[in-house]
Amino acid sequence: MSARLLATLELFRPHNMAAAAVCVYSSYYLSGGREFHPVLPAVVFTAFVTGLGNLINDYFDADIDRVNKPRRPIPSGRLSRRYVFRLYSVGTIIVTLLMFVFLPRALLVLMLIWEVLLFLYARKAKRVALVGNILIGSVCASAFLAGAMVIGTYDVVVFPIGFAFVFVMGRELVKGAEDVEGDSAVGASTLAVRFGARRAAHWGAALLFVCAVAAPLPALVQFYGRIYGLLIELVVVPGILAAAYIVLRFPKRVMFNRASWILKIEMFLGIIVIGLGRS
Repeated sequence: MSARLLATLELFRPHNMAAAAVCVYSSYYLSGGREFHPVLPAVVFTAFVTGLGNLINDYFDADIDRVNKPRRPIPSGRLSRRYVFRLYSVGTIIVTLLMFVFLPRALLVLMLIWEVLLFLYARKAKRVALVGNILIGSVCASAFLAGAMVIGTYDVVVFPIGFAFVFVMGRELVKGAEDVEGDSAVGASTLAVRFGARRAAHWGAALLFVCAVAAPLPALVQFYGRIYGLLIELVVVPGILAAAYIVLRFPKRVMFNRASWILKIEMFLGIIVIGLGRS
């Protein structure tokens, strides 16, 4: 496999694409869907929209990554910004045209909104205090809506949407604390730049504590089943609390990075556990 192809795959972030796709299927399963073919188009296009969003994010983040993540494909010189933008443009055109063919109208509208918001997030919003956090939190949380739209049952995904929004907001604040040096260098106005990395990370930890407290509530009120309650307490909540503890106890860039990776793992596990909510 060529170095250029490997670098391109790195930009797409296959693990993020997989998490988004599993999120859609998880909410579909939670809503009562059992056959795979009805949700397949939503799963596939969610993954591709996510990957394209990652491409344009790295395109606009090239200057920041030269400080924070110099080994990324663009700042390291493995890929040019021109190549990445062309790939994003062609890929977006192809994916959008295919979505018009294969997606029902409601899902099509949702994913077109995602495309626009992910571009705006990468272009400007992520550098504005809270605006970028709210925007990306909304996009990520609404992946649970996409799966439910295939079935047309929405009550069971109200909790996951709210939970995901708060969780992503918390993780984004921690990531913002980690990236404060590069963000400050390019004049970004994130919460970490404006108020300090430690304070922003503490706010992120507070949101994570909210998630840890809220996670078992659907099982406690018997809206979700016992399997969900057991798994969320054994698999997800300890990781969230561990990440929050690391952020509060060791307010350093390397520890913010470690907490962020723990949260990424817990996000993937949480998506799976939520899919088993009615079990």
